[in-house]
Amino acid sequence: MRKPVSAVYDIATRNDYDVLMTMVGEQETSPMQRLLVNRKIDGVILARTLERDPLIPMLQKSGIPFVAIGRPADQDVISVDHDQVGGCRELVSLLLMKGLHRIALLGGSMLYTVNQSRLEGYKQAHDRACCKIDESLLFLELESDDLRTSAVELAVQRGADCILCMDDQVAQLALNTLRQLNLRVPQDIRLASLYDDEALQGCTPQITAVSFDAEQLGRRTAQQLLSLIRHQPVETRTLLGYQVGLRLSTQT
Repeated sequence: MRKPVSAVYDIATRNDYDVLMTMVGEQETSPMQRLLVNRKIDGVILARTLERDPLIPMLQKSGIPFVAIGRPADQDVISVDHDQVGGCRELVSLLLMKGLHRIALLGGSMLYTVNQSRLEGYKQAHDRACCKIDESLLFLELESDDLRTSAVELAVQRGADCILCMDDQVAQLALNTLRQLNLRVPQDIRLASLYDDEALQGCTPQITAVSFDAEQLGRRTAQQLLSLIRHQPVETRTLLGYQVGLRLSTQT
């Protein structure tokens, strides 16, 4: 989240606002409650949105302007997000067109709407290709490196021809695990990521990934919040684009 935060900070300081960061758990609301009670904030950006995010009704009740990054269930919540569904759908469609039909999906907590969106795109691509998903190749709720490593090993054992990771950190761990298993990427098994970053871009071998403009996400979110604070009209849901890094051709 470094790039979005830097972009938010840049927009805020240019408009004479300070940025205060606070960490909250999945069900931990007390840090936000303190900020609201002490009236120390003019607006809030929720950096990650949960399926049933306890902060959203709290902020709605407080009347404090806020913008969510992600895809909140409440359609009335002002939000900004990348087209996670579309990006994932396009990448998986390309993999399927390459003849890879046993694509293992590795991801984290499904409480987060970003992971739900990526799973939805994965399923849509298979539906469009009339390709049945092998449920044994879905590895979700991977919240530790041990679980992720085990998932890679199980995916290999179950005959996956591609390992698709929901984010760059999982992709890097998967690459290291495949090397420890003496498997070559891409000769023995393909590897792809639903989120790109600079580390993956300089990775050898190159890993096909979906690229999102993180700075654009931060800028647009901050601009939306400033508009809300100033009582200016805003879009309810802003969806930003993506690019799929076509690196498979260099791996054949």
